[in-house]
Amino acid sequence: MVVCPDSYKGSLEAEDVAAAMARGVHAARPDARIRALPMADGGEGTARLVSHTLGWAWHLSDVTGPTGTHLSAGWGCDHRERRAVIDVASACGLDRIPDDRHDPWQLHSFGVGELMLAALDAGAEHLLIGLGGSGTVDGGAGMLAALGVRFLDAQGQRLPPHPSGLADLQRVDFDTLDPRLARVDITVLNDVDNPLTGPHGAAAVFGPQKGLEAADIPAMDAHMERLAAAIEAAGQLQRPVDTPGAGAAGGLGFALDCVLGGRARMGAGYLAELIGLDAAIRETDLVITGEGQLDGQTSHGKVVAEVVRRAREQQVPVVAVAGSIACDAAELAAFGLSDARALCDGSITLDQALARPAHYIAERTRALIEAAEPGIRP
Repeated sequence: MVVCPDSYKGSLEAEDVAAAMARGVHAARPDARIRALPMADGGEGTARLVSHTLGWAWHLSDVTGPTGTHLSAGWGCDHRERRAVIDVASACGLDRIPDDRHDPWQLHSFGVGELMLAALDAGAEHLLIGLGGSGTVDGGAGMLAALGVRFLDAQGQRLPPHPSGLADLQRVDFDTLDPRLARVDITVLNDVDNPLTGPHGAAAVFGPQKGLEAADIPAMDAHMERLAAAIEAAGQLQRPVDTPGAGAAGGLGFALDCVLGGRARMGAGYLAELIGLDAAIRETDLVITGEGQLDGQTSHGKVVAEVVRRAREQQVPVVAVAGSIACDAAELAAFGLSDARALCDGSITLDQALARPAHYIAERTRALIEAAEPGIRP
């Protein structure tokens, strides 16, 4: 059997979910052969998961956090193939911001650029960058500043790269951009297609999640437009601001895709290819996946949807264990799942599930395996 769950956000990492599922399988079928391939979609934990699964070296770097304080951020590197994997959340994630400092006007993504520089210093020629979980709405200006871009006022003085600091922006200077970036491939792992600006842009859609007041959305959107216009005036805009995904991670997608020329990929699909999920599915009769909640958003680029799609192509059944399920049996069947169980199924409370998630994941997995068709081989 193949177990390939996503993390249960705020509860268990994907590797821990996979381990709990494996225990549940063995409780039902002690002789079962299990291949654990925990998954991610480019959000928090992607870098560690890829590094652990593929045996890449794990590094810690001291970087500048979104409020300007220093913090330690991890990233992975395949030194033989000269590839590195970075989560932007490790440098500018919501959980890196103190509760009393959630003011997007004062926050920046400088640490993401510092992680990219650390990877370049280690010899990386291909950067995989997961955009999930960011806590900033700076259009990637902080990241670009760390990479050598200068944001200048009318007097040619350098400005701080957070949105408030760029109120007097007149010119963007790329002369000191790290030249190694011209020779590096950047793959941006993402699961949204929002443009940079407008009603579906970074400020309108993601700003409130990161602390932006509703009344400030038009001003932040206008700031993004001015930032993009200044970069275009410098001759450095490689793709338009309405490029799908440019609004991801508070505009980091814009800086990586439209300015630095990165290639956007749906995170779950790219990572499935990276870890060899198709080959594993070909060798099994049952796939077990899961996430924190199965609902209407699951089919939009999430891990479970990607697993179901790939298994369906090989006519292998898929079952799921989720923290909760917000759809009925008919919807689950239409989605492509043969069966699904929720931790919060009425038999326990949410508090109980959160207190012992691994225990209940194992229990629900055991029940799934016991209910599986007899033809499923151990």
